[in-house]
Amino acid sequence: MRDLHRLRVLVEIADRGSMSAAARALSFSQPAVSRQIEALEQEVGAQLVLRLGRGVRLTDAGLLLADRARGILSQIVAVKEELRSLNGLRGGRLRMGGFAGANAHLLPRALARFAERYPRVELSLSGSTTRHHVADLRSGLLDMALITDWDVIGERMGQAAPDRPSGQVGGLDILPLFEDELFVAAGRGSRAGRGGPPPRGLRGLRGLAEEPWIEGAHPDCLGPPSEFRSALGFDPHIRFRVGDWGAVSRLVEMSAGVTLIPGLLAARTEERFAVHSLAGHFPPRRVYVALPAGAHSPAVEPMVEILSEVAREESELLFRTAIP
Repeated sequence: MRDLHRLRVLVEIADRGSMSAAARALSFSQPAVSRQIEALEQEVGAQLVLRLGRGVRLTDAGLLLADRARGILSQIVAVKEELRSLNGLRGGRLRMGGFAGANAHLLPRALARFAERYPRVELSLSGSTTRHHVADLRSGLLDMALITDWDVIGERMGQAAPDRPSGQVGGLDILPLFEDELFVAAGRGSRAGRGGPPPRGLRGLRGLAEEPWIEGAHPDCLGPPSEFRSALGFDPHIRFRVGDWGAVSRLVEMSAGVTLIPGLLAARTEERFAVHSLAGHFPPRRVYVALPAGAHSPAVEPMVEILSEVAREESELLFRTAIP
């Protein structure tokens, strides 16, 4: 078994009783969790999970492997802690970059938690564009950065995002952090925001064709909605083009138009906007940690773990808001 991440997926399914609950805990989509289990079953040569309608049950082989995996994963955590104690993280620095949505919520919490655990490591954060972050990673000016597949990996680099839990793209080491669902945001005073069920199916989505649209910037507002016309089923009428989330959110709040936003922002704007899920119509965007290829700063791995913790908490916040 080459990938410990798949063992962690199996343990989450065993502990939580369903793939959907495991997906929420891991901040991944349910199809992604299912793919990991299928790959693990191929590696071990045995069926591990029985699909029973909406639920799942582990086979004898699955129960055995999940039980052993708990021990393996706990030993790995213990070894990491021992190595950290040995190395101490008693100094050094960690230079990070992030996009606007991550800088607003995810990274501040992660940086505060890291500083509490490792107070002697000097932290810095750059809020430049993702394109600049990639250049700085390659030139050694940054140690790590958060990027998305809808911005740099999938479109700007002209390469497909890695479907594996890790990989290399454009000369960078790429680690997945979480998957972020896509939503439509509308002002509560607009037709799209007044009561009623959210847009569902192509008929519901085409109902948005009459709305004025707001074009934002990658990677939070996801750029021109015209890029998603095939999934929308119509050419959106773009009335406003603005480059920052503050302006986009204010226009939406004033019912000037509708826009596309990721879950990282949707959970914290649901009180101000009508926010409608597009699950099943658009793939979630993937958020990755990008690192310079090769040797990494000793502070990178504990920061990645803290970012994963905070990402899970953000996912749980979105789930608790019960956005339709």
